[in-house]
Amino acid sequence: MTGSVEAHYGNEGIVARIVQALIDAGFDTANLDADVLAGADEFHIGGREGTLNVASVLNLAPGQQLLDVGCGIGGTARFLARSTGAAVTGVDLTPEFVEAAVELTNLVGMGGLVDFKVGSATDLPFMDDSFDAVTMLHVGMNIEDKNQMMSELARVCRTQGTIVVYDVTLTKTGELPYPMPWSSTPQFSFPEPASNYESAAKNVGLKHVGSSDHYDLALKFFNEPPASPPPVSLGHLMGPRMLEMRDNAGIAVNQGLISPVLMTFQVA
Repeated sequence: MTGSVEAHYGNEGIVARIVQALIDAGFDTANLDADVLAGADEFHIGGREGTLNVASVLNLAPGQQLLDVGCGIGGTARFLARSTGAAVTGVDLTPEFVEAAVELTNLVGMGGLVDFKVGSATDLPFMDDSFDAVTMLHVGMNIEDKNQMMSELARVCRTQGTIVVYDVTLTKTGELPYPMPWSSTPQFSFPEPASNYESAAKNVGLKHVGSSDHYDLALKFFNEPPASPPPVSLGHLMGPRMLEMRDNAGIAVNQGLISPVLMTFQVA
């Protein structure tokens, strides 16, 4: 299963595509603000608005340590480092994403604030009790064993620490169209109702603080494109296949089959 996830997400030339798009749009790549990357590096429903929702339930002080699981090319990790002052580590299964995350972080002058590692959400390469908070955005759809996933998030988070999961969840019975942004085929796709996440969290001893469904944000994200398209997009991240993936995700949202849900847990 691990290999299939890497095969879905992994692709060459991510940074080159992003940098060329910025040059074409007239940006000075030697003097970039991290926000200019948001269209390509916020790989979840709602983009930056989704990240802001995650940030709103984190209670981090400058100098504390945050782990972003499934960090992609680092957009959420960079934003949370800047907005909270926390020391942020990103981990992702896809080596090409981690390589791009490091390059882009250095490109925007944040190399000293965020670091990245290759690793799996079900076998995190960190010691117990390493972080004050853990975030995971749009990762669980790739993981069949939700209990193991939640166990690992809990293991690396310190007592009284916060775990925030923002995932695509199933909201109605029906067949999803493929390819989806997280999987090319149903064989390696494991979206589940939010209640299954909450049950898995309870099974590993986490306290469920609360959940919020962001279906309205999903409808807006897929049906109301911005008046001024950003200089870089998810197409620069995933290549031309992203268009079909996005269209299929939009169909599933409009049919009420899926919705992004933000879930907050606390380590007892």
